[in-house]
Amino acid sequence: MATRLQIPWEIAFAPDGRIFFTERVGTLRVIDNGVLADEPVGKVDVARVGEGGLLGLSLDPDFEKNHYLYLYYTYSDFLNLYNRVSRFTELNNKISEEKILLDKIPAQSIHDGGRIKFGPDGKLYATTGDSANPSSSQDLKSLSGKILRINSDGTIPNDNPFADSPVYSYGHRNPQGLAWDPVTGVLFETEHGPSGENGMRAHDEINIIEPGKNYG
Repeated sequence: MATRLQIPWEIAFAPDGRIFFTERVGTLRVIDNGVLADEPVGKVDVARVGEGGLLGLSLDPDFEKNHYLYLYYTYSDFLNLYNRVSRFTELNNKISEEKILLDKIPAQSIHDGGRIKFGPDGKLYATTGDSANPSSSQDLKSLSGKILRINSDGTIPNDNPFADSPVYSYGHRNPQGLAWDPVTGVLFETEHGPSGENGMRAHDEINIIEPGKNYG
């Protein structure tokens, strides 16, 4: 489908057949009618450190009408590293009009999470790593080591498990995958665990996610 890419990270399929994907170096690309476009859909100023960069990508459930596209990326404010979730508007294979929905998610060269997906409830879910600070995953005031849940405009749903908080579940190390059972609606998550003896075995996890639950 496409070659000579630079660390492709996330793929999203548009209803019209286009395939959007992120490259961790900061470029959003598109495959249109089976052909990789020469020009990026957009370039994001990212902090290219370790596992950070341009990561998650999701299209709005109503993408055909509003052309909203969501990105999760790492950036630097010159003193600290952070991740954020932003909404963009796509038109003719170009993005513009960034609206920041979630900001100041702690970032590091490892454990940045970065998966964003819309659930069957129409809410946007985002995975965040513990940014190499395990204790932060237990701190409900921190956005690290969590699965977050927001409305598509960045506001907090009234039925989130913790009042006025985007936190949906906590105690995560480096959650990387989200998927919902199409029949029951149960949310599954995959999570990167620490390496085992001599680095030969990783203690990764698959979890069923329940609102408000502690996973670590």
